[in-house]
Formats: sequence, C-alpha cells, structure tokens
Amino acid sequence: MIQPRFAIIVMLRGVVIPELVSDAALFPEDDLPAPPPEHPFRQVRRDGYVVGLFPGQTLGNVAVRALEPDAVEQTVEEVRRLLADDGKSRGAWMIAEAASPAGLAERLQECGMIPFEGQPLEPRFAAMAIVAPPEGDAGVEARPPQSFEEFQASARVGFDVFGVPDQDRAAHEVQERRLWELQLQGIALRSFVALVDDEVVGGAAVILGANAGFLAGGYTRPDMRGRGVYRALVRARWDTVVEAGTPALTVSAGRMSRPILERLGFHTVGWIDCLLDDFG
Repeated sequence: MIQPRFAIIVMLRGVVIPELVSDAALFPEDDLPAPPPEHPFRQVRRDGYVVGLFPGQTLGNVAVRALEPDAVEQTVEEVRRLLADDGKSRGAWMIAEAASPAGLAERLQECGMIPFEGQPLEPRFAAMAIVAPPEGDAGVEARPPQSFEEFQASARVGFDVFGVPDQDRAAHEVQERRLWELQLQGIALRSFVALVDDEVVGGAAVILGANAGFLAGGYTRPDMRGRGVYRALVRARWDTVVEAGTPALTVSAGRMSRPILERLGFHTVGWIDCLLDDFG
C-alpha cells in the first residue's frame, strides 16, 4: 500500500524534512519506479534488497534495506550467482547505516568485501534531501538535451569525469540510441545537459519517485568547475520535480558534491557505505 506523502516529519537544524523524503534518501530503490521492460537496465527485487544490472557492464549494483541476521552470508552467495549469471564480476553494495541488521556493512566486509575506493564510486555517501528551491546560476544553461548529439556529448563528459572503464563505456554506448528514445517517451529518468557558450560542459539526471526526485549523477568538465554548472543542474532538476508534483530532491552525495549541496540547502539525513565485492 502506498503511504500518504509527507505524513511524518523530522527536523534537521530547524528544517522540516518529511520522513517519507528522508526514507527515500536512505533507500532510494524503495521510492523509485522500476525501469520499463524495454529499458536495457533491469532490476531484480528480492525481500530486503534490489540488484541493478546493465548489459555488458562488469559492475552490478546492490541496494540493501534489510536482511535476516542469520542469512547474510547466504544472501551474499545468492547475489554473487545472480551477478555472475549476468556476466558481472563485481558488485557495488550500498548499505545505509539504517539498514538491518545493525552493523551490516561490517558483516559484509567479513564476507570479503572492501570499501569502494576509486572511481566511479567511493566508500561513503551522505544521504541528503532538500524540500525548498535551491539557487541556480544565470550564467549556465541547464535543461533537457534537445538532440541525440547533446545527449551523447553529455555522456562523454560523464565517462571522463568518473573514469568509467572502457568496457563499461562501450556497453553504454551500444545502448545510447535506445536510452535516448526511451527518454523521449517520458520515462521516469530524465537527463539534463549544462551548456556554456553553447558547448556541453556537464550533465546529470533525475529519477522521479513517489515522494522525491533522486539526483542520479551530476558532473562538470574539470576546466569548467567553479562556474555554477553543478548548481544550475540541481536547479533544473528541482523545477522538474516541482512540475511532477513532488517538491523534494534526494541524493547520495560524495565528497566533492556534498559541500556544494550543503550550500544549496541540502541536509544530511544519514550515511551510506559503499562496498566493492570483487568476486571474479
């Protein structure tokens, strides 16, 4: 049963954060819709966790909310088999401190996982949320891409910024035309580009959820940082979620984006550990 939006609130430094928004920041997979059947990215949902798979890539995503305390090791083996059957040799496990059982990240490290050091992820993320309009930047044009070429150009910037491995980059490029066409059909994931002097210098995405929009990515070409590109992309996505009727944004913020987001008014509602399971 869908819970009523914004039913319960929590306070952070005097700011009201609805509990459903806070929960969406900590466990975004529970708030976001599954990708449509025709989308190349697919999810496998099990009791307490969700596995995300993209064809051809070496890394699968695992988001955990709750596991039975006596079934942690069994679940790890189940997920490894699932990933291996899809051609994956690695899993990125996102474990909120609020996940069950308590100390789950430590239990998983006993199974051989390690903190995710190096790109495209990092060991720890702040689960953040905002329910008020962030500032934008008038000097940067941030909007949905207006052509497939803009969509591609933005993706290339993201590959370089995040150091995406060649195999994973190639797997995405194979699907680019399909991904673009799906966005034109109005799926929940919406891409954005940032332009300065008509040149694509950054990009980002938002996934429209039941209670908030989730900021997926967000990147700026290194030589253009400090000019408000990231800020403009956040504001563009805020305007989109307001139009969709869910005036809230959530994000799993890394070390570089967190200070910017704090200045824009985002608040940390919890922490998420990211573990690498390299079982290949």
